[in-house]
Amino acid sequence: MMGVTQSSQRARRFERAAAPRTMQLTARDLALLRHIAWHRFLSSAQLIALDGGNASNVLARLRGLYDHGYLDRPLAQLNHLAITGPTPMVYGMAPRGAAMLREFGDPIDRVDWTEKNKRAGVIFIQHTLAVAEFLTSLELSCRKTHRTSPSQQLDINNAEIIRQPEILAAAPPRARTARYPLRWTVDKFIRGEQERLSVVPDALFGLRFDSGTATFDTFVIFELDRGTIPIERSTSDHRSIRRKLEIYYDGWRARRHIDQLGIQNVRVMFLTSSPPRVEHMLAAVDNITGGNGSGFFLFADRQSLAGRDPLEFQWTNGRGEKVRLTD
Repeated sequence: MMGVTQSSQRARRFERAAAPRTMQLTARDLALLRHIAWHRFLSSAQLIALDGGNASNVLARLRGLYDHGYLDRPLAQLNHLAITGPTPMVYGMAPRGAAMLREFGDPIDRVDWTEKNKRAGVIFIQHTLAVAEFLTSLELSCRKTHRTSPSQQLDINNAEIIRQPEILAAAPPRARTARYPLRWTVDKFIRGEQERLSVVPDALFGLRFDSGTATFDTFVIFELDRGTIPIERSTSDHRSIRRKLEIYYDGWRARRHIDQLGIQNVRVMFLTSSPPRVEHMLAAVDNITGGNGSGFFLFADRQSLAGRDPLEFQWTNGRGEKVRLTD
């Protein structure tokens, strides 16, 4: 591993140490960089949870990675701190960290990460952290061993999260080279004219379950709904939850997931702000499907899910049935 140089003098939180003392990059450091590369932004608390080790040691490594230019601390979080008071530090990728991961073969965009982090506003960062909170809890759940899938009567000895870069690496060439590889599009006739409608989900992940004798994969397109978009509007020209649901449903029936992403077993998950909002979404699915509902959709609210194991949690599907991700 390469050596870099950290002064014992305490630096300000958003200023890198002028003369950082030598640190040796470790497998732990690379793992921290990879977590941030997938999630875009992570808080120190989330990184501690994903690392699983001593919190003080993780914080020290993060400080060193920041001082040496491998990680960034986006300044936009200062605006949030003025309102909420002290919160865990938020980290993003920095140019040197991206270059290091590329040396190890990781698919990291060749962009100006410093400028990209500067352009990230408070709302975007907070939304990204909320998405990461769910994905982090899911990854930690996957690290547990042995669970049972009630509907399939299958003992699961191992569960593994399949990250978005891995899925895209195996996708058709068009998705691998697209600027927005997750963009879900459908062509529809609206007022007599054909229009192309699209939605970009917050994340894509897969789950691989191993029973010891067989494995099976399932994939999830993830949407975090913070309750800021109306469920339905009087016209189809504006954003609404119903419009998103229609685009996903029509795209699924058109086999968009197979043609674009090369995956078969896929569902769309909405994690929303409240139980009543879940009910409104279920009503919209019922309307879209002519009263039939659809197991293609999964719904839950953040309060009900909080502190629960997402793999053991009972989600509500688009038919109003209670299901688990292991089903």
